[in-house]
Amino acid sequence: MGETIRFAVAQMNPTVGDYPANCRKILEWIDNAEKKKADLIVFPEVALCGYPMWDLANKQDFIDEGLKQLQKIVKATAQKNIAVVVGFVSKETGPRTRSSYNSAAWIEKGTIRTVYHKQLLPTYDVFLENIFFQAGRKESSVFRWKNHRIGLTICEDIWDDRYSIKPLRELKKKKPDLVLNISASPYHRDVVGIRDRLIKKHTQKYHFSMLYVNQVGGQDDLLFDGRSFFCDAKNRILFRAPAFEEGLFYFDWTDNKKGAVQVPNPGWTSQPREIYKALVMGVRDYFYKNGFTKAVIGLSGGIDSALVAALAVDALGKEAVKGVTMPGTYSSEGSWADSEVLAKRLGMEFHTNPIREKYSFLLNAYREQKKRAGEAVPEAGKITLAMENLQARIRGLELMYISNDEGRLVLTTGNKSELAMGYCTLYGDMAGGLAVIGDVYKTDVYRLARYRNSIGEVIPESILTKAPSAELRPDQKDEDSLPPYEVLDEILYRYIEKNRSCNDITRALKNRVASSVVTEVIRKVDHNEYKRRQTPPILRVSEKAWFGRRMPITNRFLG
Repeated sequence: MGETIRFAVAQMNPTVGDYPANCRKILEWIDNAEKKKADLIVFPEVALCGYPMWDLANKQDFIDEGLKQLQKIVKATAQKNIAVVVGFVSKETGPRTRSSYNSAAWIEKGTIRTVYHKQLLPTYDVFLENIFFQAGRKESSVFRWKNHRIGLTICEDIWDDRYSIKPLRELKKKKPDLVLNISASPYHRDVVGIRDRLIKKHTQKYHFSMLYVNQVGGQDDLLFDGRSFFCDAKNRILFRAPAFEEGLFYFDWTDNKKGAVQVPNPGWTSQPREIYKALVMGVRDYFYKNGFTKAVIGLSGGIDSALVAALAVDALGKEAVKGVTMPGTYSSEGSWADSEVLAKRLGMEFHTNPIREKYSFLLNAYREQKKRAGEAVPEAGKITLAMENLQARIRGLELMYISNDEGRLVLTTGNKSELAMGYCTLYGDMAGGLAVIGDVYKTDVYRLARYRNSIGEVIPESILTKAPSAELRPDQKDEDSLPPYEVLDEILYRYIEKNRSCNDITRALKNRVASSVVTEVIRKVDHNEYKRRQTPPILRVSEKAWFGRRMPITNRFLG
């Protein structure tokens, strides 16, 4: 029977490549945990350099700097009682094409007691680790500490269903009673239940306890939710750290704990509140980690830009956000009026920059250019696709001018349903530095907006109830050329996230939608891949975001 262990769970939000800041935080947290009498502090996967680091993992200077910083951590433990587990990038000493490993170090009393190399390297969805790392050889790291037998694993090592190598099965042969898993597991809306079920399955099968420590924060398009937790050998979750919150959390455990009370998941898991918090965190970290301080958003009077404005204000503060409405020839009065009400409620800066004159000037110039070239000019009153897109591109030009002039990052406002169908304009509404809701379906946009209003009514009801429209021609409505969003999003979800065929989707919808409609939706999704390749980073909240869906642009398969 082992001694009681006081864990310090270091749910850390690192910045990729910022070794000095990451190391300072690690050293500070080790000191704090020592003062709180913790026996062991556990940091996430590659916490020293941040995750994912992509090709940086193969830069020798990057690896060397990490090893130098690791030695500072080792030295700092010399006079301490606490043990430390920290993730870092190590290098292979022999001649290899890929010389780096995704590794974990166990540090005690000024020495590295053991180093474990991650065995399973994911190369699917948003992961490309097999490109950047060398896989650890079939090995298991189990050692005795405080009368416990401790095993080490890293993230994918426990997601072994698709692999022939089973690290936990090998660990079991050495009879550990506690296995640590340090992770940088990205968030999506269903991930919590999946993780819980996975680790409970392992603890039940192998009869050892597991401590799972996950990274938190935003890194480019990926969001990490933290939610580190402990599951004992009796399949009970006894500790759970908060979602989307960086911090040092403590938990006391002994392997003979009787009558332990399980810790439930919060009731808002997978609900709009969770997704909203994830997006706020993503916007905040994208700005602060990249040195941006101010944002500008084009406010159309529609639900998408209203939600993005609310997210931006909640992430950055009202003083950092500027909204600009740009009424055009076909804009309704309600659109710019609603935008002004929204901005006032949020307390953000607001300007009205009409584009009618610029649109007319450019349109007339193009007409004259066609006439001089002897080309046909559209008849009076006819509105072409080029004319619609010209309005969107003028608005993009306006926002990019403000961006350059005032040092503001443009936040794009297109949702996942629009991006899927190509209902977006290159160099127009797609122009910007971060696509905040590009992985949020239109129906979820409404749910998120209503959630935000439930904690403080900032989005006018008129925005929530008006029919969606790009307002690029008279009386235009999205449903003039799209199925109702409730239907469209069901098709898109099944096709994009579940990879279902046209026939599968038609059957799943129980003939509520004609197969011709499903086929046309799928055709448009695939046809517009070239547009999505040109989007700014899209914050990921779904199981299959655009970066994780690698489809060819040139593609004639339809199924």
